[in-house]
Amino acid sequence: MYASPVKKLDASIEAQNPTPKLKFIKSVIYREGLSWICKMVELSLYSYGPRTSVEYGGGTFDVGPDVFIAVEGVGTFEGVSVERKIQSLLLAGKDPAKTAAKVHRESTQRGHASITTSLSFQLEVRECSRALSMLLVAPPFGSYLQESQRRASITHSSLKTPPFTSKHHIKIFEETAHRLVDGYKQLIENGVTLEDARYVLPLCTKTSLFISCSLETYVSFIQHSNLGEYLPHEVSEFAEKFYSLAKNVAPMMVEARLMVKHPLVSYPFPNPFKPSDPFFTKILEGKNFDEPLLLHLQNLLPDKLFHDVFAANVKELVDTVNPLINAVTLEPLSLVAYHQAIRHRTVPTAVESIYAAAERALKSPERNIIPPPDVKTNPRNMKLFAELCGEALECYHRLIEDGCRLGDAALILPQALKVYVVRAYNGFNLLYPSGFVATRTCSYAQWEERAIAYKVLHEVVKRAPELETVMGEKCRQLGYCPEKTWCPIILKYHKYSDELHQRMQRS
Repeated sequence: MYASPVKKLDASIEAQNPTPKLKFIKSVIYREGLSWICKMVELSLYSYGPRTSVEYGGGTFDVGPDVFIAVEGVGTFEGVSVERKIQSLLLAGKDPAKTAAKVHRESTQRGHASITTSLSFQLEVRECSRALSMLLVAPPFGSYLQESQRRASITHSSLKTPPFTSKHHIKIFEETAHRLVDGYKQLIENGVTLEDARYVLPLCTKTSLFISCSLETYVSFIQHSNLGEYLPHEVSEFAEKFYSLAKNVAPMMVEARLMVKHPLVSYPFPNPFKPSDPFFTKILEGKNFDEPLLLHLQNLLPDKLFHDVFAANVKELVDTVNPLINAVTLEPLSLVAYHQAIRHRTVPTAVESIYAAAERALKSPERNIIPPPDVKTNPRNMKLFAELCGEALECYHRLIEDGCRLGDAALILPQALKVYVVRAYNGFNLLYPSGFVATRTCSYAQWEERAIAYKVLHEVVKRAPELETVMGEKCRQLGYCPEKTWCPIILKYHKYSDELHQRMQRS
């Protein structure tokens, strides 16, 4: 690199070529390259940005995210490219890093989210628990690819043990978790599919996921992940690792963003690891049900105009529909289905406390555990399933009675546990082929989500019959089946055949 007297453009430039094996103080945490490994979580950064190189004075200067984003922010006033802006600063003898620091102090610290959402990360979280992944995929501004328990078989090595302080509690927890895996294997031997057998698995089951996100995605994790009573230990560990990663990449921006300390300045996302929620206590008062309830439907669509617009199939006009119709539902979900539902991030979701759900299940397990179809149809499987879920709940109860943290004890809860959520579906999720109703009514969708999507469809059409002609499975709207193998659903709406399906697959 060209040797220049000009100071480094960005304090984060050093992060682009980190010194390997830089150890942290805690013995269980260390870094090699940009990979953090700790007792419960492994986090690896694959790429980040934006960053670039700028030619100046016969040399090349690396520009990290702090300077890049700050200069682009200034550029919104001056209308010049990042390269030209940096070059002009250098020609004027100014230090771009000082300019960046000023921008972050004045803009980022005031809460301009367009700056903190411009800093992007592509990272992988390996072998975390399903409890942590349930939180990591909840923020709406991110993209998540997660290892599927519908297809991958679980073994005894797939379990994680929270850091209990007592060997006795570790023993109780691990013995129960291993018995749940044994029961899972027995269900599979009895003919239950992987998709349905996973319902008995505890939240301590390992998973891995790839995440594409911004700094803003996990700011609330950094600021508010103090352990307390309710959060699993992994949340604090992930927050520490993500903070170290982000500060290494863009220290100015991170410092400025964390100066904004009010708890409500970050985007809301559903978090079941919380105290009993008074809103849900009120909503659920006197209720115990197994199907979604339509709480409210707002329909501002004029009948004839609405049908004319959809018939014209002009996207720019149809898109106006999105905010004009909204359905708010109260839904019972297993933790399996809940974990999938929150990944449909265009559906705002609120969830009750998992601890309130567990208390309900301890009092009445048969009403608060959701058995999947492959289990319910066989009395022997149903008996085993109920025994396994009961054992998990009893272990949870013993741990909290012994004074263990709720956030640690929760990892033994079975994924069949029923929780209630409130969800808000807009026009996109009710009417579009890529929205919730259309994609989740597909025969390839997970059975529980599919049943909910059909119930939402039927309840909305009951209240607004004029929507019946445009709501339905995605194949109805697309005119063909996008899956590898088609099913008879499409025949309700279109003439279809193997020949036509193969032709559509090739086109």
